[in-house]
Amino acid sequence: MGVARLDAPALHGLGPGAPVSLRLLRTAFGLVGRGLFGFRLELVGAEHLPRDRDGHPIGGWIAAGLPHVTWIEPFVMLVLLPAEPRLVWFGDARAMERSRLRRTAFSLLGGVVPIHPGGGQEAFEGHVAAVREVVERGAVFALFPERGPAVPPGQARPIAPGIGYFGLRSGVPIVPLVFGGTHELYRGRRIQMRILPAVRASDLAAEASLSGAVTDERAAAHAIASALHALTVDAVADAHRATEAPPGTRKRWLGLTHAFR
Repeated sequence: MGVARLDAPALHGLGPGAPVSLRLLRTAFGLVGRGLFGFRLELVGAEHLPRDRDGHPIGGWIAAGLPHVTWIEPFVMLVLLPAEPRLVWFGDARAMERSRLRRTAFSLLGGVVPIHPGGGQEAFEGHVAAVREVVERGAVFALFPERGPAVPPGQARPIAPGIGYFGLRSGVPIVPLVFGGTHELYRGRRIQMRILPAVRASDLAAEASLSGAVTDERAAAHAIASALHALTVDAVADAHRATEAPPGTRKRWLGLTHAFR
């Protein structure tokens, strides 16, 4: 059993409302994570979430989560962000389908736009169309934009240019969500998610163009990715330092780090 392929046409009718299955998964992880595992989940920067004039959270933006180093980051986003507007996930189909547990979890999540290898330009255009469809329907398009090999905890990997294309072509804000304490999981682990101020891809591209770095869309996408990396690198280091356990801390159930495979 695999995760259903969801391209732009399959997303018609999806809006900001969270289905019962998603709400149940959110509640279940909150109870298990905080209760059984004792995770201490902290949210910093909630004031940076996009909101309407009455202060209610709204959709129509891109959530860029980083660093993504273990299985837990999507669930931290799910629990600490408001239930609505709902998240629609973008990720590697092979990782989503790796085990029965993963397939079940992503089936419950509902809105998933999987990346299938070897799709080429046609698949890329489908992904762009999916981003537009999700944000126009008032949901939040969530992805982990980093690329490249693992780096030491507290450091930020480079960001892939895909998010630059998504931001430029959709025209919606990009909100960086920075995690600390997710690289090593154990009972009682302190985990933090920091919401940084929203940025627009067009503004980052315009700044890059002043230095002559932008000559076409491809160059703009790469410049946006570099600018996002520069905007988040200090926050990644700060979130890591804030969640590091004091020397001598007893780390029980360290197997949680690799439990969700």
